[in-house]
Amino acid sequence: MRGDGPLALPGAAGPLLAAFSREALARNGVPEAGAAADRQECLRLLTEHLGSSLASLHCSVLGAAWTEVFDAYPRQPIDDQRLERLGWLPMDRLDRRGRHARGSGTRLWAVVAEGRVLAGVLVHPGPDTYDPVAALIDRCRGAGEVRLREVLELCELRRQHHDFPANADVVRVAAEIESGLGGRVLAPWASGRLRAAPGRLAGRPPARRLVVAVSGVDGSGKTTLRAGVTASLQRCGIPVSTVWVRPGMGIGWLVTVAARVKRLLGQNARPGIRSVATADGVPLRSRTGAVGWIWVMLVVGSFLRGVWRQHRVASGIVVYDRHLVDALATLDFAYAGVHLQVAHRLIRALLPPADVTIYLDVPVEVSVARKPDDLLGESAVRRQLAAYEKWLAAIPPTVRLDAVAAQADILASALRVLAYGPHGGAAPMAL
Repeated sequence: MRGDGPLALPGAAGPLLAAFSREALARNGVPEAGAAADRQECLRLLTEHLGSSLASLHCSVLGAAWTEVFDAYPRQPIDDQRLERLGWLPMDRLDRRGRHARGSGTRLWAVVAEGRVLAGVLVHPGPDTYDPVAALIDRCRGAGEVRLREVLELCELRRQHHDFPANADVVRVAAEIESGLGGRVLAPWASGRLRAAPGRLAGRPPARRLVVAVSGVDGSGKTTLRAGVTASLQRCGIPVSTVWVRPGMGIGWLVTVAARVKRLLGQNARPGIRSVATADGVPLRSRTGAVGWIWVMLVVGSFLRGVWRQHRVASGIVVYDRHLVDALATLDFAYAGVHLQVAHRLIRALLPPADVTIYLDVPVEVSVARKPDDLLGESAVRRQLAAYEKWLAAIPPTVRLDAVAAQADILASALRVLAYGPHGGAAPMAL
């Protein structure tokens, strides 16, 4: 039985990891029991389906449970269709960190079983040239950081007397992390500095980031799909970051100022969104004229600032929970009565563009049923959906998915869109 209970730690790891929370360990590549079991199952499937074709198969020095991506060297080339028939997905177009150090022609596949990504496998051409130290250094340089997982792997490789480069930034950063935890295995590479994990590698800008937007009205399942996509990509060794901002978020001080202005003007001081959500599309006095326009511009400026603050520090695949059409539809719904042309243009011009946009199409009654305690009722949801359709006609998504379908099917379709593009591979479950 799968589970996410006790952490799968090697015997020597306990003293180094005792001070870390479960969340911190997961951020540092330390597998929980469920992930460890899936990787063991991945090893079994690789052996079962490819064993006779493989010259060698390599996993982490800490064991299969710690292996995000296995390294496979076949005796002869493996036909892509053979792996696709197993339901595995090619991830090369998503893995933009570069695999040149491993040789040209190397392909990354997500090993899928029962609709779930178990782990990844790199299928290399040519003879086995695998070097565990070089592979680890390549992995860290591609990701731009050194996690606790790599520190433990380097410690074990050192104990096994593998050769280390005399001057490698990855090993030095790992030694600084180990020193901060009281370890001394990597002491020859330590600089005297103590570093927290994960440790960023200096002077290594992130690889070009693919931006994936998940869009849809409240209750369409955006957050569930985003979490599933993120977990699936991370399971095959692809770093993922999330951006989640919507117009009107994080403006606490502006709300305080707005309430004071409303009182001075003799208006209701409660947040306008509550009134908008319960009204039938009648513009609020506070959201009309010059006052309304100024307020919208403040909201848009705060929104774009928040987006770029998160986007700049993101690495790997950047998954947006809400993006362009969501922001535009939110403005139309929440600020009816305001001249929004400038606000629309600013958002369209300054929001980081998405390479892939997945729109979750949901009926009104399903959206309302999924959010029974939400502020928005059926009338408000209908107005939101009308705003979405207006912008979807002008800015069509990469693909529309039926949000009423089973979550596993929606996730499978989204992953196929990411792996093959909207028109490649098997047809996605589009409407």
